[in-house]
Amino acid sequence: MIKIFEGIENIEKIDNPIIAIGNFDGVHRGHKELIKKVIDESEKNHGNPSVLTFYPHPLTVVNPYTKIEQITPLNDKIKILEDLGITYVFVIKFDDNFSNISAKDFIEKVLVDKIGAKEVVVGYDFSFGKNRKGSVETLKEFGSTYNFKVQVVPPIKEDGKIISSTNIRSFLKEGLIKNANNFLGRPYTIKGIVIKGRKIGRLIGFPTANLLITDYLIPRRGVYAVYAFLDNKKYNALVTIGPSPTFHIETPNFEVHILDFDDNIYGKEITVEFVERIRGIEKFKDVEDLKNQIYEDIKKARLILK
Repeated sequence: MIKIFEGIENIEKIDNPIIAIGNFDGVHRGHKELIKKVIDESEKNHGNPSVLTFYPHPLTVVNPYTKIEQITPLNDKIKILEDLGITYVFVIKFDDNFSNISAKDFIEKVLVDKIGAKEVVVGYDFSFGKNRKGSVETLKEFGSTYNFKVQVVPPIKEDGKIISSTNIRSFLKEGLIKNANNFLGRPYTIKGIVIKGRKIGRLIGFPTANLLITDYLIPRRGVYAVYAFLDNKKYNALVTIGPSPTFHIETPNFEVHILDFDDNIYGKEITVEFVERIRGIEKFKDVEDLKNQIYEDIKKARLILK
């Protein structure tokens, strides 16, 4: 069972913490190398595998005009970390006060005094402290003074591209689901609550669940083959992201059509695992053309999800 400490003031010292530090948005394959190092070192040295992360994303505080769309909201991130074997998570509230803490104070007051870190694992590009003046070298210098070991994990690359949250966001915004899933090491996942929609899908014979989505990066507009998880069951499904131009509706929606399913599920949570983008949003000349296209989309989805 994972234990979470939220806020510096609530941190309790734990026995022999071996700790990875970072934002870990997506907990992608690059992040997993840090986690693996923490787990391995903890097993070798009888330590407690831990993660220190920040909420909200530091860039949204340092530059309020920057919008960072999350690949994994905090609760999802913690669940993935737990599944990977992390037993303690320290969630630091990143606000204006914390953004002004010097690199020296972060190490002395948080890592040393509060947590009592024995070993710290960071990525190759880790920076911290006011104006990001602290670097990997700063960490190593203080490690010598305060007797904690520092391990640095190099970048993980594929086809010349670094596996990073930034690149995964770009893939998702371009609708390149397979690329994003490859870098993540698992399907991109969004959770949402079923709310009342326009009922257009039901009127034309393809009932959809309209999802209320918060805190997730929404992939590029289009139609996707997905798996939908509802009440602990897995279903083949289509997701449509965007407006309904055939019906002259410009407001974008996030709609799930679960194949071979027609129950009342208002108020329930659906988890969507993205598999592949089928096509973009199109305006059809009439409803019959739209229905024919949806039949084709369903055929493609069945093949993709087979």
